[in-house]
This record gives sequence, structure tokens and C-alpha cells, in this order.
Amino acid sequence: MTLNNSLCLAALVLALPVPTTIASPLQALTGREPYGRERCVIEKQDEKTVMKTELPFRLSKGYLLQVEGQIGGRDHLRFILDTGATMSMIDRRIADALGVEYQPVESFNFDRKLNWDQATIPGICFGPIEAKNITVLVGTMAKYSEFARDVDAVIGLDMLTLRNFTVDYRSRKLLFDAPIDPPRPTRDTALRNCMILKIYVQGHPIQLIVDTGFSGILLFEERLRTSVPDIRMTRDIFDVTLDGRLRAKRTLLENVAIGAASRDVTVLLTKAPAADTLPGIDGVIGIAALNAHRVHFDFARQSLNWE
Repeated sequence: MTLNNSLCLAALVLALPVPTTIASPLQALTGREPYGRERCVIEKQDEKTVMKTELPFRLSKGYLLQVEGQIGGRDHLRFILDTGATMSMIDRRIADALGVEYQPVESFNFDRKLNWDQATIPGICFGPIEAKNITVLVGTMAKYSEFARDVDAVIGLDMLTLRNFTVDYRSRKLLFDAPIDPPRPTRDTALRNCMILKIYVQGHPIQLIVDTGFSGILLFEERLRTSVPDIRMTRDIFDVTLDGRLRAKRTLLENVAIGAASRDVTVLLTKAPAADTLPGIDGVIGIAALNAHRVHFDFARQSLNWE
């Protein structure tokens, strides 16, 4: 069985001998319909008035958050926001037009290494978030993922962690808080910047990376069986292929508690990466799996809230 709508866009950065990152990639776009303009809004929080910036988004493939942005003076570009990517990526067409210098790097995407170039670009922005002289990955987006075929950039945690934000699915708006202080770079910054969600499988805790570039729940089977020794699954286990490449099993896990709700959940199981890759992480979860209409990312406190 082949599943074409379940492979995440990117994963995390690894420190390999060659400058390496983990990814969970200029043309004028005058023919593209604008998404809508950003604007300032006022919300009440704990009897306080808080100013936020509102930015419209579109849902691509039913779960990917797509916004409009600018790179190097070109506007009406399509960006996907991906909390499963540690480093932002732009398409090679854009980088070539900017005339930047390249340096080869590798990225890790679950079961494979991908070759990219790395470059420093003058600037990239969307909504209230702007970064100047930022280093990004450069590659052909369509080769990275079929879901990135029609986008110009994937925005990762290097930019997303600059502000806490809320995804409001009902209004199709992102609400950005005031800027926060970015963490100091360290060897473990890549994993530490990730939003980690603890859920319980049959009473046992497991830790998942929250990945807006993924539609469901993908678990590393060996690590899951270690964390939940007497795990109960349905007898119906189907072999599937994600994006025509990654092999996995689809099954139904009993008694899975995500937040306050406990239910049986369909998950995908795949082979775990090497022990030193994503240590302590049992898989990834997309925010669509929360079945929420509003999700808040608080990177300052490393917490995820939804309703």
C-alpha cells in the first residue's frame, strides 16, 4: 500500500563531519493570488490586553501551513512552516538569482541523508518575522518532497522560534506574539529547540517531536517497544510505503492519551534511527492529530497548548 500524504517535510539537524543539518529548499510570482495582509490585533489574556500580529495562512494537502513571504526583495512567495525542520530551506532558483556562494552540507530525513548546499542570503521574512544575513539550506524543493513542489521555501525552527505563535484553524490565521530571546547556540541546540510533546501509550510515557510538516503520528518501533514493553496493538497491521520510499506499518494503538483525551489511535511504525540520532525521541506527531481548532506554540516555555 502506498501513502502519498503522510511523509513529513523534514526532520532535525545532526552534527556530522561535513557541515550537516537535519531537514524532518528568484522568481517573480506576479500571477499568484495574494493570501491577505498581516495586521495588528488585540487579545485579552488573564485580564491583560496583548497586542499580536495576525497573518492569514492556507492549508495545503489538508495539513501544511502555507503563508506568503519575501526573499531578497521578491514578494508573493510561498512558504511552508515546518516545526520539524531545524533549518530553513529555499529553492535553488531563488538562491541562484541572488548570486550567493554555496557550501555542501548533508541533512537527515528519517531513513536517509540528503545532499544540499548551504548559503547566506540577505534576508527572508513573513508576517512579523524577519531575519537578515541568515544561513539557509539550498536545493531543489521538488526533490526533497513532493509536497514542497510548489513552494519557494520551508521555514524551520531557526526562524519560527523567534516568536511564540498560535494557529487558529477556524479563522485560518496565525497570531504572533512579541519577539522572544532566541536560545544561545550550542551543540544540542537543534534538538532543544524542537517542541516535544509527551503522550501516554497504555500508561507509558513517550516523547514526540511536534512537526507541522507531518499529518499524523509516526513512531520508531524499536523505541516504542522499549518504552511500552507489553504494548497492545490490533491484529490488523498493514505494510505501507510513504512517499514511495519510506517503509512503515500502519496499525491501531489502544489507549493512547494525548493531553486530557484518551482514545485508540491509528499510527505508523517505522525503523528507529541510530541510537545517537534524536536520543530520547520516540517519533513525531503532526498538530492535525490533536484534532484541535486552535494550537499555541510557546517556544520560550517549551510548551504546546490546544483546544
